[in-house]
Amino acid sequence: MWLDSLAQDVRYAVRSYAKAPSFTAVVLITLALGIGASTAIFSMVNAILLQPLPLPSPERLVFATELNPRGDGMSVSWPNFLDWRARVRSFDALAASRDEPLTLAGTERAERLRGRRVTGNFFQVIGVPPVLGRGLSDGDDRAGADPVVIVSDDFWRTKLGGDRSAVGRTLRLDDIPYTIVGIMPRGFEYLRPYDVFVSISPIVASPMLLSRGNHNGFFALGRLRPSVSVDAASRELQDIEAVLEREHPDTNSGVRVRAELLSDRVVTDVRLTLLTLFGAVGFLLLIACVNVANLLIARSASRQHELAVRAALGCGRRRLITQLLVESTLISIVGGAAGVAVGSWLLRALVAVAPEATPRLASVQLDGRALLFAFGAAAVCGVVFGAFPAFQASAVHGQQALVRGRAVGFAVRSHRLRRGLMIAETALALVLLTGAGLMIRTLQQLTRVDTGFRADHLLTARFTLAGDQWTRERRRPFYAELESRIRTLPGVTSAAFAYSLPIDGSQWNSIFIVGDKPVPLRAQLPIAAFIPVSAGYFETMRTRLVKGRVFDARDSADAPTTLIANESLARRLWPGEDPIGKRLKQGWPEQQSPWREVIGVVADVKLNGVAEDTPMQAYLPLTQEPTAEAALLVRTAVEPKSIVESVQDAVRGLNRDLPLYLTRTMDEVLERSLSQQRMSMLVFVVFAAVALILAAAGLYGVIAHSVSERTHEIGVRMALGADARQVLALVVGQGLMLTSIGTVAGLAGAVVLSRWIEGLLFGVSPTDPLTFAAVIAVLVAVATAACSIPAWRATRVDPTQALRAE
Repeated sequence: MWLDSLAQDVRYAVRSYAKAPSFTAVVLITLALGIGASTAIFSMVNAILLQPLPLPSPERLVFATELNPRGDGMSVSWPNFLDWRARVRSFDALAASRDEPLTLAGTERAERLRGRRVTGNFFQVIGVPPVLGRGLSDGDDRAGADPVVIVSDDFWRTKLGGDRSAVGRTLRLDDIPYTIVGIMPRGFEYLRPYDVFVSISPIVASPMLLSRGNHNGFFALGRLRPSVSVDAASRELQDIEAVLEREHPDTNSGVRVRAELLSDRVVTDVRLTLLTLFGAVGFLLLIACVNVANLLIARSASRQHELAVRAALGCGRRRLITQLLVESTLISIVGGAAGVAVGSWLLRALVAVAPEATPRLASVQLDGRALLFAFGAAAVCGVVFGAFPAFQASAVHGQQALVRGRAVGFAVRSHRLRRGLMIAETALALVLLTGAGLMIRTLQQLTRVDTGFRADHLLTARFTLAGDQWTRERRRPFYAELESRIRTLPGVTSAAFAYSLPIDGSQWNSIFIVGDKPVPLRAQLPIAAFIPVSAGYFETMRTRLVKGRVFDARDSADAPTTLIANESLARRLWPGEDPIGKRLKQGWPEQQSPWREVIGVVADVKLNGVAEDTPMQAYLPLTQEPTAEAALLVRTAVEPKSIVESVQDAVRGLNRDLPLYLTRTMDEVLERSLSQQRMSMLVFVVFAAVALILAAAGLYGVIAHSVSERTHEIGVRMALGADARQVLALVVGQGLMLTSIGTVAGLAGAVVLSRWIEGLLFGVSPTDPLTFAAVIAVLVAVATAACSIPAWRATRVDPTQALRAE
């Protein structure tokens, strides 16, 4: 009997919705938008934040790095890592690795590979062995050991043809022959997709690596013992670091350790963004549900006579509630199905606009968890928010079927509930609008930042002069010849080289000593970004010269060593003094590095992203510091991408085994640095726009329904002398009163919740008055427009017709 009743309710619900196609379409669209958006964001949060890393027992993998005396993260000194590994007891094993792009030569065209240099126990710590061949071992870490490489499954299939006999073959990487000893399983990934993992033996005896004061880009990865917590391991590493500070005060003074789960480390940069967007979509889903509840209440109010007839015929309140809940649940399930389709489309759009560096982006998909979330949200919408109109509408009495007059009590309850929901919807919409406004203001502030250079018509690309044959003496003429060839290309106005690119981050941060100042304590030595650049760099970048001169032929390899300081360095070291002629040297006080004379001061250039503070920068002439790695910068009179092939041909003309990589325009570099804020802004704006439309539609529905029920009252008012303007003010005022109450409630919530997204903001306060004023103005304007249509209809009421109808 229960199943028969349920089937009957379902059939009746289908027929009733079919008879009201407009109402049904509005409800379905509202649910599809709310559930679809929340499902898309949940899919990203689930794949990136909630799902465990695809590694064995990822909860035991700990990422550890060192911190400088200022608390900033840096890589682990190799000698310090060796001491960690020898003394630590919290880990089954402790490995080290670093990101190291490599040039693959010996093929038809040299290419740049995504590589990682690892210690022999790296894959033991990870817990994933190769599927073919062998893994690395401690013997592969010894100086003089044959260099070996393990390749990824994708590299094996695409570059080696999936040949199982590839194990044992040789790859020439950075002009060093590496023997392939293993192939990783399909789908294996550590931090990001890599092509190759190479042994540490070729560099393990390098003086730069063995110097305890140098931090060469290595990070530690440990697998916790089963009974050890992350906090316990972190404390042990801190204790070891304190001992190393006492043993090596010259290099380890003030150095600390940070240890955290690898899964936390992977998502550090995106956690706040994703959680903020998930919170925003939660508000949108609530708004959609409130809107649907409002629509269902309005529909129930129009069905009061039908429900009274059912009650008069003996239908109990429980039976009426069941029927109404079946109706609301049915439409919510259909809305959930539509939401899955919308969510699939939105998810593709979100992945497309997500920053390139977003971790685990390839694993984002509409999986079983996302589908369960979508239909769970639909069920909650149907049961919870359908319960409001169900309980309210089911409280009818049988005698109402016999009384055809106005059901005043019923109407009053309906109005109260709908107005309460409308206030809640307005408050939620205001919170979303505030978030969107703050993100818009943030992006505006970021785009107005003076980066210190002109990004338009500027092409960038990186290359590495790898191999022992590229001595310092060979690099200088190569740079000169390549610059000469690039400058002669059609459409090129200037060209230059730099070790570090603006926005992209410093490649060389180092302590230094100031010639005319007392040497501070070792833990308090200043740090600057040292950037070797060619003579035409500042002209190519259009960076303003503040004082002195730029590099030219006077700064040759045999000339006295020089540098150019940025304004921040000059202002901090020599406040109120002329920095020209001052001296400083890179490195520790006892090191024999040369003293360099300041010959010029240039404007600050944003180095570590647009939103980060500009560090002290010391530019060195490339002729005196000819680095093996460099970025090529080409300013053009034409579209920069149009000369990429010409630039590559010029490079290959000098060396066919020298591939360019990370070839981008500087505009693209800037866009990438703003991609996280831009994605947040786009999502907030879309969500806020949908919320505003839903709130306006809900307000319109409440006011229109109120006008229809107050036709008699309005007719009486007009019969007694009220004019159209007074009626208009009456109706619009009612709607604006609801909006005002919702705005006050929403402001309180917005002030609290805007603090949550403070980490995403730049140049704007979480309680920015301009943003709040603009949001309130937009909300009031939309509310006024939504109320004006039913208000205008109210002014068209014919008093005689209204009274006669009563």
